[in-house]
Amino acid sequence: MSTLRKPFKNGERTAVHQTEIALIARGVDSATARMLRMDGWTISKLKASAEDELKAVGLSREFIENIFKEQRPPISRDVISKLLFDNRFQCCVCRNPDLPIIVHHIVEWNRSRSHAPENLAVLCLLHHSEAHSKKDLAQNLDPKTLAKIKDAWEAEVKRFDSESILAAMRLEYSSWNYINELRVFEIAREVRVDFSVVHGFSALVAIGVAEPSGLPAPVVDQDSLFYKYEGPRIMQRYFYASEILNRVISKLPIINVSDWLERGVLGFALAPGDFIFVQGAHTFSPLTSKKNGRGPGQVCRGYRTANNVEISFTFDRWEATSSSAKNEWLSGTKNQGSLIHVKNLVRENGKLLVTGTVLGICSNLGNLKIREYATKLFESGHFHNPYAHYEEDDDEDSDEATELV
Repeated sequence: MSTLRKPFKNGERTAVHQTEIALIARGVDSATARMLRMDGWTISKLKASAEDELKAVGLSREFIENIFKEQRPPISRDVISKLLFDNRFQCCVCRNPDLPIIVHHIVEWNRSRSHAPENLAVLCLLHHSEAHSKKDLAQNLDPKTLAKIKDAWEAEVKRFDSESILAAMRLEYSSWNYINELRVFEIAREVRVDFSVVHGFSALVAIGVAEPSGLPAPVVDQDSLFYKYEGPRIMQRYFYASEILNRVISKLPIINVSDWLERGVLGFALAPGDFIFVQGAHTFSPLTSKKNGRGPGQVCRGYRTANNVEISFTFDRWEATSSSAKNEWLSGTKNQGSLIHVKNLVRENGKLLVTGTVLGICSNLGNLKIREYATKLFESGHFHNPYAHYEEDDDEDSDEATELV
């Protein structure tokens, strides 16, 4: 997450400062942006200051000319926010989360006059310098190569999220407390999951857990059950449904927004149709009541709220995977993780409201709320950097890299 990685405060990340974003959108690197912001500079104050004063601060001649004349308009807030989020605020070449970053025009601005997302790349200062130079004995960061590296990194970021959710579900005591079987199996068909290769599939069909088509068998006498997984063969049904959900996760580009619940970031980073994962304090409240507590129709609202962002969904608590899931983990306010297919994003009364269809709700997912898990997976060799030949030794003291905010 580079120097824009935000420190923790009471288990939450503080907001990315908008002055820094505005400066980065005007061509300033993140370390300089942080320095200016902490020294009390704003865009308005910079524009109102004398040129000599700005030179004394250490700003480049190009930036000073641009701040006064706006010869190059700033990158729009929606574009810069989504770009930084999609790249997790780190260089797409070396992917070092501790280095300052700068937004680079793949085809230089003087030629392209384009702030389009596909023409922008997030680079550290070293690789930004390399992108503006040519080597005789090594491969250059020319526009075509850089565009390829950027696309690969943005795809890898989403793979981190999916793989990490699956890894977390393999932890002891981890479990899915709710599985939206109908929607999960619909998506499984869309992404072409082969049901027949699930371990013991033929036996699951034989005992009535799954149908030959791969769909889960209908629940018999459902109106008499307190929850869907009550009765015989519940472990086999849970195994099958959770296995299909995990296979769906492995095929989806999922965005873990757990520690990016910020209106200024998610409002531009997400779009209807995205699949997101959010971990943290969820509140579950019933929307309907059934006197005997049996059968379908025990509809609840679930939501996660932080930093003027609310992510919400409705689900039928009858589809809980166990008695404790229904009565304990899907009731009141609990630390849970939810996998959601985004349907709508609305700004209302200063808040960003994200609504969607929940595919699964789970518990005990370790540190998925902390995005550093992606860096640890990368360092562990779980994923390999296909562009490692661009990395060079850096003799600078790493302590000089200062975190923003």
